[in-house]
Formats: sequence, C-alpha cells, structure tokens
Amino acid sequence: MSYQLYPKPFQFYYYPPYIHQLGLPLINPYNLNNYPQQMSSFYYQPIIGNSSDNCIVIEDDNIQHPLNPNQQSIVQTQTNREQTTQQEQLMILEQPFKKQIQQSDKLNENEPHIRISVFKQHSSQIDAEYILQYDRIMGNEYKKEITIGRRKQQDDKSENCDIYLPHGDKNVEKLHCKLLTEKGFSYSNLLTKSVLLFFSLFRSSKPIIKLPFSIRKHIYSFIKEKPQFYLTDNATKVGTFMKIKKDNLKLMQLHNTYLIGADTYFHVMEIKSKPSQIKQKRNKDLNQFYKSLAKEQVRKGAKIHGLTLQESEQFNIVLNEFRTNNQRQRTLQKLNQYDRPYLKFSFNSASVNQIQSHIFIANYDQESVFKIGRSQECDVIVNINTVSRRQAQIIYKNNEWFIHDGEGIRESANGTWQSLQNYSTRNQDKKIQSKPSLIEDQMEVKISENIIKFDFVNFGVTKKRKLNQALIQDLLQ
Repeated sequence: MSYQLYPKPFQFYYYPPYIHQLGLPLINPYNLNNYPQQMSSFYYQPIIGNSSDNCIVIEDDNIQHPLNPNQQSIVQTQTNREQTTQQEQLMILEQPFKKQIQQSDKLNENEPHIRISVFKQHSSQIDAEYILQYDRIMGNEYKKEITIGRRKQQDDKSENCDIYLPHGDKNVEKLHCKLLTEKGFSYSNLLTKSVLLFFSLFRSSKPIIKLPFSIRKHIYSFIKEKPQFYLTDNATKVGTFMKIKKDNLKLMQLHNTYLIGADTYFHVMEIKSKPSQIKQKRNKDLNQFYKSLAKEQVRKGAKIHGLTLQESEQFNIVLNEFRTNNQRQRTLQKLNQYDRPYLKFSFNSASVNQIQSHIFIANYDQESVFKIGRSQECDVIVNINTVSRRQAQIIYKNNEWFIHDGEGIRESANGTWQSLQNYSTRNQDKKIQSKPSLIEDQMEVKISENIIKFDFVNFGVTKKRKLNQALIQDLLQ
C-alpha cells in the first residue's frame, strides 16, 4: 500500500478584504499553471483518475483496478470541465478593459464621473451635455483620446467627434482639440504597491481591523492614484483657451499667450524671475541697465513700468542722452545680461493698429503688482470696450510671475484666458500639437464662441465644498 497526497491546483486572487465595497475593478484570478518554471517547486499536476480535492488516495501496489464505463465518463467530464475553466480564465485575462466597461452604458451616479457642459459665452442655456465615466463618453466606445470639434457635413466622410461644438462653425475646426484619458479612471484603479500594502494591514494589524469602514475608505482615497485628464490643442488657427479663475494665481512662462476681451491678445516675449544660480560675470552698472531700457523704449516703442522715483529720474537722464546720441552709437546691452527680474510682453489686437510692448521691472524677494484694464488707474491702459476697467493683474511674488483675473474678488466681464498653444510654435509651417494641460474641477475652456465646462462629481471635491459652507454657517452663528 502507498500513500500519496495530491494538492488542489493553487490559484492566486488579487482580492483584498472589503475591496468590493470600494468599487475597484478586480484583477481576475490567474492560474499559476501558466508559470510552470516559477511554480514547479511546489505545484504537482494531479493524476487523472484521482480526486482534485485535498485528500489521501490509498492504492494497492499489486492490484490495478480498471475503470468502469461510468467512472470513465465521470473522469472525462471532469477533465473537459477543467480545460474549459482554464480556457475561460485565459479569455478573461486576454479580454481588454474596454470590452468589460462596454457591458453597461448606464451612468453609475455613485461612482466618480465628469459632466461636460457646452454652451455659448454669456448664455445660461446649455446646448449639449456629456458624461465622462470609465474613460469614455457615455454611449460611445472606449478611446484613449476623446475628440472635440464641429459636426461634419453630410458630404464629409471624416470621422465624427465625440463632443460637438454648435457655435462658431467657421472658426471651429473638424478636429479642434483632444481630451486625453490615458491617466484617467482605469489608471487610478491600478493595484499599486502602496494599495496592496494598505490592504495587507487588515490581515496582520488588529487595531486597523477595528477601524470603521468609512475611515478605511477615506484613507484609501489618499493612497490610490488620482485620475487625471488632459487637454491638448490640435494646432488650430483660433486656438483653445483655458479660463484663469479669479481666486487662483496662474504661473506665467515664456511664450505664453493670453486673451482678454473679445480679440485682444498679449504674448510673453521675455521673462526673468529667479536670481541666477550660475556664477557669471554680470554687468551691475545701473547706467548700462538704463541704456538697455532706453534702447527698448526708443527703438522698439516699449513702455517701462515698475521703476521707483529715484530710478525713474536716473532713467530719464540716460534716456535723453540716448536720444541725442542715437545715430552715433550702438548699444549691444540686453536686459537678460543684468540679474534683475523683468517681464516683457506685447499686445496684438485687431482693434489696435500698432503692436505695443510693455516691460515690468521688479526686485528680488519683493512683491510687485501691475494692473491691466480700461481704468486710468491701471499701469497698462487698454481702451477697448470688451476689456473691463480692471481686467487682470500681473503679480511678481516669491520670485515668480503670476497672472490674476480681475481685481480682488471681482472678476472681469469676459474673463482672462490662457492659450494651450505656445506662441513660438503658433506661426510655424508644421502643425504641432500643444502640450497637454491638466483639467481641473469647474474649469472652463473657450473655443471661438463655445464654452466647455468640466464638473467633477463624486471625486471628493463636492463634499469638501459643502463641508466648508456648513462650517462657515456654524461660525457665523
């Protein structure tokens, strides 16, 4: 008599406790038979004719019991069932994620999703609304890039867009911009090392097991990857603009383009914000610095802002000398040769015949504010009806240049918008897509006369906003 132990085939499940209550798409069970090299040390294929359950099989060495027809049919059925199960598991693993999410076209309101509203500027009526959930627009197929553009005509054989823009058909292109979902919902639900470590604590740590489920879910929301969606412009003529919120400072960078009013643009031509960390020979002579400013004003028509009264007096002296000797001498000095923060931008508007340049001068570790608008109190006066009296502010703070819409808590009438396109690549012959820009909650995007608004639902933002409002009411009482 011999005694043999035949263990049941081992299967590994990514199934942490309580994960089904968190709404995570589970990774299907994977049979370790697919890894024979790694698992051969502890896995033994069961012999056909014996039970696949964990049991002790007693056999006589000298006697062989033949199987009767009923037993053969049972064994054959069991073998076919095991092969079918393995094939189904492989098919599930090979099945792409998009086919799994296409099984349901209904909105799950309890799960995170984004409401995309399309309407005309200064209009309260919503022309179209789309729901983005599971990295796709409800009713459409799964795509890594969701296209936004105008509706095609009957004779046009090009592909339809996922999101249509009804207004400004002449300016909106067929494929105007794209919404990237590569790091969206599916990327956020990946089982990372931190998530697996978090769930493993429920088996080993008794204090964590006693925590309420609401606290566990709250901790999990901080550990998991946050879904991120990006927007990119398809090198269009009109461009795609993101609105700058009145309560948020937006960092300014070289070659950025901004829109104020209806058709007034200004571009960042030169910028210097932080002190130079590389030790180089810098010209610290203020007279030479003033000569470079005088050159910008006389030859290029730039207007200088930010000088103190004492600096303005010295600059006027150098400016008069430069004008008298303008034809005799040539100055090779440039602003970037001096270690002082400055910002140079130029206006370009159909309402203004001449292009105007402005240079803002600041000091390191000091805050400076420059105002743009129709008011006479502003540093840069723009006499256009579509521009507000206090349209925007340019602030130098913490050795960085920022732009702010409106003044204080008041926002401008038509908003301040930042283009997705880079000014240096805008007028090139080759069409170059803009860099991806992160989409935020309550963000508005302007394309011609169309406004696209993104509302994040069940991302934790809405609850936080309601909690803050309730807290304010309690404090006022």
